[in-house]
Amino acid sequence: MRHAVFPQAEAWFLAMRCLFRYNEAMEKKELENIGEFFSKKDGAVSMPAEKEWESIFSGWIEKIDQEKMMLDLFELKLWLESIEEFNSSAYLENLIFKFQPPAERNYEFYVFSLNQVTARITTLLKELDFKKDKYFLNFEEFIVDKILEGNMEKTFPNLKELYSPESWFYSFRIFLQSFRTLLGELLRIDHIPQRGYLAIKKLYHRELLNNPILISLLKKQFIPRMDKIYQPDISGIIGSCKEKNTRKNLGIFFVLSFRLLKISNFIELNLNKNKYLDMTIPLILSLKKNLEAIIEFNDAPLWKNLDADPALKKELETVGAIFKNLKLEFKKICDGELPLYFDADTNKIKKRKMIQNIVIISEMAIQEMIEGVARLFKPEISGSSIFENYVSRKQKSIEVKKKLIRLHTKINDYFSNKGSIAPSEIFFDINQFMETDLNYLLYKDWNEFLSFYDNLSRTNFSIEFEPTMRAFHAFLTRVLKEIVSDKK
Repeated sequence: MRHAVFPQAEAWFLAMRCLFRYNEAMEKKELENIGEFFSKKDGAVSMPAEKEWESIFSGWIEKIDQEKMMLDLFELKLWLESIEEFNSSAYLENLIFKFQPPAERNYEFYVFSLNQVTARITTLLKELDFKKDKYFLNFEEFIVDKILEGNMEKTFPNLKELYSPESWFYSFRIFLQSFRTLLGELLRIDHIPQRGYLAIKKLYHRELLNNPILISLLKKQFIPRMDKIYQPDISGIIGSCKEKNTRKNLGIFFVLSFRLLKISNFIELNLNKNKYLDMTIPLILSLKKNLEAIIEFNDAPLWKNLDADPALKKELETVGAIFKNLKLEFKKICDGELPLYFDADTNKIKKRKMIQNIVIISEMAIQEMIEGVARLFKPEISGSSIFENYVSRKQKSIEVKKKLIRLHTKINDYFSNKGSIAPSEIFFDINQFMETDLNYLLYKDWNEFLSFYDNLSRTNFSIEFEPTMRAFHAFLTRVLKEIVSDKK
């Protein structure tokens, strides 16, 4: 018999036993005295331990790059960052639980998603855990000792005495295998309360914070080998900037922008290959955080630099409009698509569509922004020369206009030839437009279109249907006039 009470004694003790089994599985290996391998000055290591550690970390990144595994490392970093967002997002909790009291909340969604994500992290850790030279390994351990001896709490406040017998990745991978066993046991329970989820969250963070390689990876906002931009036009634009501060901020802008495109690609990839749609939610939260970061960066450092350049003044209005549009596209994702994902009435097909919409919205907005900023410095450049299969918002608006004209004409015929077209037929066409083209409308039209759709749905073909449809028809007329006059 299954019980809703947490924890079930038997399941709980089994889970805890599985969790700490990894400690017993850790192999012991004799550590060599490696002090002789480092040059010393006045009895001390020639470089501060923290700099030695930075050297180790950089060398490890270089090795990853040589092994052509940088994209795997990017994905690992992305998942680790996504878990942090997933575990700390008040926005997500509000979407899932709304006004539900904490005592009544079931955190099964959180535990299940964490279980799926840690499975992928385990795979990546295994792939990236190339065999190290024994002196390289001992050098890491030596540096950690020196950091601890130096009492550097400010830099590594949560670093404990943890030694990996084979590598830093190995210890975390073994932990995650047992951690997933624990999560699996918790998922057998009907109701997972908040205190249960908080306990496993703390357990995960405690182990993560004891892993200096992963902490260093997470702390790095920029990693040159990982963030390198290979697109020659964009690299040329950055390199050609003579003013140092502008060059720096322009470089940061393009790095943040291309990072967002990579995150969108991983969301789409996981959507296509994974049957568990919820696994994309942590990635979408990471997308949200990175969008917030680039919006903030655009508003302050970048805009200040661009605005100070007299040669760019004439073209800045266009870029300013694109920056403003990004904020509105952000609202589409955070106030529109993602909240609907957690609606009780949203089925799996609709959820999949909403995630696809998020990818489309973000990719189009970011590509438009990259193209706009690039054209400030290289007017002849176009999105098609930067991106594969690029379709500009202007090109897409032409296709959207044709479909809106067909929809507008059909509603005209409905009112002018009573009985010739069924209301359900028009409603079907509206649904079809929403599924294929709605996300290409600008925010104000997108939002209003959805509002009319909701109103039409509520009328349920009653006496209110026709007045609502007339108002919708007037709305389409206005949108088409704006597209034709190129006000957008």
